[in-house]
Amino acid sequence: MSIDPITPSSVHIIAHSKEVQDISDKIALSFSVQYELARGVSHGRWSWADVLQSDLRLLSGPNRSAANLDREEAALTEGRSRGLGLMGEWQEKADWYGGQVQLVARLEEVQGSFRLVLAKMEMRKSHRFGRYLASWRLLQVSVPQIIVSNRKEDLDAFFKQRFVLNGRVYVLCGSKDNKVFLLSIPEDYERSPRCVPTDARRVSLEDFVNWHNPLQLNGRQPVAKYVTRFDLGFSISVPVISILPGNTFYKDDEYAPHDPNKKPPAECIYTDGCGYMNGAALSAIARRMNLETRPTAVQGRIAGAKGLWVLHPRDQAPTGTPKIWIRNSQVKIQLDHKQPHPAHQIFDLLAPPRVTVPSRLSRLTILNLAHNGVSVATFVELMRDTLDAEMKLLTDWSGPKAMLLLWRAVERVGGVAMKRIMQHAQGATRAMGLTGRIREDDGAEVDNELEDPRLKSLLEQLESLDETELLSVNTFRDQFTGEPLGPHAVALDLIQAGFFPQKLKLLYDKIKWIVTKAIDDIIHEYHISVPLSAEAFIVPDPYGVLEEGEIHFKSSKPLKDSIGYEYPNILLGEVLIYRNPCRLPSDVRKVTAVRHAALAEYVDVIVLPKKGPRSLASILAGGDVCVCIYDPRLVESFQNSEISEAPDNFLKDNFEDQGKIQQVSEMADELGRLASDPDARRSKLQDCLLLGLANPPIGPYSKFHENAVYTHGYDAPESIRMAFMFNTVLDSRKTGYRVKPEVYKNDKMLYDKEQPDCLKSSKDVEIMRQGNVAELRRSHSAGQFILDALRKEGRRMRDEQIKRYDSLGSTLHNWSDVKDPDLVRPFDRARRHLDAPAFRHDFERIKAHIEEHIGKWQKVTSESRRTPPTPSKRENAKAASKNLKKQRREKWDTLVREFAAGPVLAEGSPLADIGDIELLKASWAYDMKPNFAWKVAFQALCRIKASTRAPVAFTGEFADAMSIPGSAGRVLEQCRLTAQGAAT
Repeated sequence: MSIDPITPSSVHIIAHSKEVQDISDKIALSFSVQYELARGVSHGRWSWADVLQSDLRLLSGPNRSAANLDREEAALTEGRSRGLGLMGEWQEKADWYGGQVQLVARLEEVQGSFRLVLAKMEMRKSHRFGRYLASWRLLQVSVPQIIVSNRKEDLDAFFKQRFVLNGRVYVLCGSKDNKVFLLSIPEDYERSPRCVPTDARRVSLEDFVNWHNPLQLNGRQPVAKYVTRFDLGFSISVPVISILPGNTFYKDDEYAPHDPNKKPPAECIYTDGCGYMNGAALSAIARRMNLETRPTAVQGRIAGAKGLWVLHPRDQAPTGTPKIWIRNSQVKIQLDHKQPHPAHQIFDLLAPPRVTVPSRLSRLTILNLAHNGVSVATFVELMRDTLDAEMKLLTDWSGPKAMLLLWRAVERVGGVAMKRIMQHAQGATRAMGLTGRIREDDGAEVDNELEDPRLKSLLEQLESLDETELLSVNTFRDQFTGEPLGPHAVALDLIQAGFFPQKLKLLYDKIKWIVTKAIDDIIHEYHISVPLSAEAFIVPDPYGVLEEGEIHFKSSKPLKDSIGYEYPNILLGEVLIYRNPCRLPSDVRKVTAVRHAALAEYVDVIVLPKKGPRSLASILAGGDVCVCIYDPRLVESFQNSEISEAPDNFLKDNFEDQGKIQQVSEMADELGRLASDPDARRSKLQDCLLLGLANPPIGPYSKFHENAVYTHGYDAPESIRMAFMFNTVLDSRKTGYRVKPEVYKNDKMLYDKEQPDCLKSSKDVEIMRQGNVAELRRSHSAGQFILDALRKEGRRMRDEQIKRYDSLGSTLHNWSDVKDPDLVRPFDRARRHLDAPAFRHDFERIKAHIEEHIGKWQKVTSESRRTPPTPSKRENAKAASKNLKKQRREKWDTLVREFAAGPVLAEGSPLADIGDIELLKASWAYDMKPNFAWKVAFQALCRIKASTRAPVAFTGEFADAMSIPGSAGRVLEQCRLTAQGAAT
């Protein structure tokens, strides 16, 4: 199907040329090449006229950098739904599945109008929609938050257009988290699809919607709730097993006592969100993901269901036919089970069980524990213990194996090895159990934060590479100097090269930065470690053997000291359990951990009872992951609060009546009346799909709750209401609830005020107060605020720790007057030949090159030290700072690139033939200006130093995968203690 070649008002051209598209289709130019040509036009790097002047035939044929797209196209041509996965090797790629490439664009506002600018294709994740449709049939558009907030109606109108990319027509098919997704439909613009067989398998918007979430089968719900079910298809996942319809069983939930004549309330569902899998299915998943052991439970998606699936209480054999039991509470989308699509028979894995030991507190958890009886002194003691443990590891530089232990401490604090290895997982890190959801006080799911600004875009760059390139490009280092990106990684390279912080100021300063950052994380973010604590999935008791108030927690790794406890892998006695974010007084519960023989196979999960007047899980906050604390210092003094209940008429008073919100069945009827007008039907359907672009006030209500707690007290009625407001807004994408405008306006007036320092993160503290913001005042009747007391003690501890670190440097050498003889040695050897006729000219060029760039370095350094101009009132301070940093970064990059590229020596230079010019330049530069040399020749200086310490040859690929495991760390620590004992 084609549309009018004259651009109608409802069509937005992303990038397209009829002439170029005709040629591209005629010579079968790959989609990836067509996309890159369009991206260049989108960025203004060239025009379509420039492209026409080129011989496009030179770009035809296989494209190694887009191998996955070529595989997907071949799989579509084959017509066996291979892109869904689980069909083995495909074109030399083991266990291949589709949807691993993302087409990405960003929305820009230019003089009041919107445009889409194409970005590099990414290869970082896969989801069900991508596997079903194929990568290039979805275009993901990032929308700036400020535009969502200020121009929502204009955005809706813009995204209801058709979008044209290389003759293919895309329309909106979903929205989520400031992202809009566009679908390639069976329409073309100034293009005939006859040359590309796979174009015939495109699907329309309505076909796509009815495949995923049929309107006729899901009519009894608000439209706002219906649209959130599209999130299931966009969840990052890995296809692991296929389960036939005959082996899929639907099972009712188990409930607490309730009125049989009414629908059971959510708090009465013992098994909410948790079904069963048999042992054969879980074993198959373990083999598919190369897990060390069979998981007890897995988190995932299948058909229209989501949640956790735990080992079946009877069918536990590791071999046989995979089977699954789906609870009614897990079913979010009703599908036609008589004729299921192959994609709906595949279990998409999100995560296996993963026990994290130890856990750590947050400011919200501390507020709860303090309210329920834990003393200030206990938190101060835990904070001091956490600081002392971190500082000991980072500042104990003497004795045998000291540098190995320092290397391990720096690597662990910075998570360097994990960040490096994650590049090879390509979006499967969570499914492989490498990472979990990141702890956040507002309950949002976010990515790990990378320290260096260059690291923040690194994953986008490296994951767009072909798999053969991933292993050959050292992407975590500056390509010209070899310096790692990030202070932790820099310190690791220096230590492993043979430097000591006592003798190298650069290393001393890097470790001081690391120490300061670690201290601030503990004090400002309240990241206080609780040694006797762990995190794991929670599941309901499969046998019903646990009594009310009991839990069972058995781990595959020790939860306690293996020497001091008879059963270190299982908990016994009173413990605390909670889920983040903790905002209500009853969100943390004291329960009794017991050992039960029937639950011996349920490892790495916390088993909750199916007894009592309500589900224990429903008392806690949301989420599948639970924290368990078994430290007596916190457990013994803790007293359970009464279960917090929402105020009377809470939903009615604060949220819009869902009865007045359009129901899906009503929308389906409207679509039926528009049967003769496909454009009107599409527009009506997209009105619904654009609801996902709404921005529920999660952040504001997180702040409102904290401010209410500070002002009135933790259990004050207004604080309780704000906690329920936050929880309801947090789940609003799933439930469809929307805050009444007048309620939000009043809450904002009362609680949108400047927070005290104790409630601010370290980043917030650095941001100057903007505008006339009212200050928050605490009621005298509320008493001492626990975070005020902790912040005060924390500052004192910080000063002590920094003073202690500075004292380490006060007794060391005067670094400015002392040069490392090892680093000067290559130049010293060459110095004897400076006047040799064969080498004189080359030496002069090298010297001049170094002196020239020292001058440039001094100029750039001087400019960097200048105070930046104050941004104008209209200019955002954050944006101005970002632009200034970018400009400075570009100047440094130019400097190091030019230094690495020169000098150009004469052809046939004897010096170049017999010497390592890179090392000579580095050593000579170090002799002239050590600080300059470290800036432009980092890795070369490390190589020189390592060459004096019995080095072993390593490629960067192997070096960057290194880590020192905990067992080795314990051996090294024992060696040091033994040596110290012998010395005394």
